[in-house]
Amino acid sequence: MAAGVVLLMLGLLGFAPDHVLWLWYRGSFGSRYALADTFTKACPLLLTGLAAAVTFRAGVFNIGAQGQLLMGAAMAVAMSTRWLSPHTAPWVGIPLCLLVGAMAGAMWGLLASMLEVFRRVPIVLSTILLNFAALYLVKILLHSFLQAHGTSAPQSSQVPGNFCLPILMKYTSLHAGIFLAVAIAAILEIVQTMTVFGFQYTATGLNHAAAKLAGIPTMSRQIQAMLIGAACAGLAGAMQILGVAHFMTAKMGNYGYAGIAVALLGRLDPIGVAIAAIFFGALDAGAQRAEESQLGLPHETANVIKGVVILVMLVAGAWSMRRTLRSGLWMAKDDEASNV
Repeated sequence: MAAGVVLLMLGLLGFAPDHVLWLWYRGSFGSRYALADTFTKACPLLLTGLAAAVTFRAGVFNIGAQGQLLMGAAMAVAMSTRWLSPHTAPWVGIPLCLLVGAMAGAMWGLLASMLEVFRRVPIVLSTILLNFAALYLVKILLHSFLQAHGTSAPQSSQVPGNFCLPILMKYTSLHAGIFLAVAIAAILEIVQTMTVFGFQYTATGLNHAAAKLAGIPTMSRQIQAMLIGAACAGLAGAMQILGVAHFMTAKMGNYGYAGIAVALLGRLDPIGVAIAAIFFGALDAGAQRAEESQLGLPHETANVIKGVVILVMLVAGAWSMRRTLRSGLWMAKDDEASNV
């Protein structure tokens, strides 16, 4: 249905839908370089999608993955360019930078949780506001502590080569961090489906009051879910610095906000989030190819398609839920009639 809507829109705008789809496919899956670009773009989306999925499933509406990503990126830059010697061995430096990035994201998420626990600040509001706080804090750091020497531009120094993530394919930006992101998704899937902790934080998200009555430490599980999710977002920022950009500016891309859409499309399931991240990565990679072609497709076309896909998914989900509720209501009435 979403594909049909998109093709209709392209036709109304004067583009040949079949030609656009062919270019899109070529740009996202048509060659090994296109595949590498797709997976490179999917990597941060996977991690920020997991950040939203884990917290949403626990009933914590974390809208702050963008700020957590920025803090993770900033701390990875600080560790690699200011706190570690450039002669530090890669097997020490790279894990340290990634760990510091994940911890920075987790601490930024924990701040929102503490505001809710001790000051009753709604976590939706605090995480949104902390996104702006993170952005302006990063801008301050890029004009002072993190600013590259010899320039007035608000950007950091280049990450030393021995702290960059290994590139998996020559002439691309596909880095080894993709394996870590996939491993995290697999671990979270196992935790969610096969452990007591996964059951407890899922139950907390489904019905907080019932979970509390059942003896589940709901507050602890929600804080732990926030720490895990925010750490994923911080790790996404660190990976973007060490694997793709190799220096930092205040413009890191809206991966944190896009991660919410990825999580929703993946139905808050880690494997579903991974598939949705690849889909969104393919949209971005294919859109770039179509934009650079003679067609001159508008730059924001991929974002429009993402919006259409999410809207169609939400409408379909609401229709399915309504149908289920109706069937349940009819079954209850039948049972009542048979008892009479």
